[in-house]
Amino acid sequence: MNQDSNGDNKTGKPVPGARRRASRLAAVQALYQLALGGQIADGSDVEDAIIEFLTHRPGAEFPEDAYAEVDNDMFSDLVRGACRHHSSLVEILDAVLPARWKYARLDQILSKVLCCAAYEMNHRPDVPVAVIINEYVEITKAFYDGDESGFINGILQEVAGKLRGDEVLEHRNARAKSR
Repeated sequence: MNQDSNGDNKTGKPVPGARRRASRLAAVQALYQLALGGQIADGSDVEDAIIEFLTHRPGAEFPEDAYAEVDNDMFSDLVRGACRHHSSLVEILDAVLPARWKYARLDQILSKVLCCAAYEMNHRPDVPVAVIINEYVEITKAFYDGDESGFINGILQEVAGKLRGDEVLEHRNARAKSR
């Protein structure tokens, strides 16, 4: 293992954002588990899933053989928020998804990745859009080897433009100036 439980690599240097990425990955997994059980809308099941994950899966392992503990508050916020706002998040996503690939037709993992990311973009203004997109693209790579990460990137770029267009424009302008 290349990291300790705090997200430090074997050199002892912290890996930036490891706990947050672990929280996002665990949230996608918890939402997937809830969806398989048909429990997304039931608040008590959501709380049970959060407790179960925090008790039995306190961390996440990434493809690069890295491990990090979950940030309990962030994980809980992502799961609760994605469940609480599920209907409005689906509307946001359906507005940008191609007509033949509406939310209901998506693979369960892809739909949960998009739902978590849309929740963060819409309800976590403290997290930059570029970070959200990058994190969920990387999480998608933990589940898929194909073009799915490109699909997630494209959809999240569209969502970002609709929800936080000013921030996207600022980011593009800053990148253009630095070139």
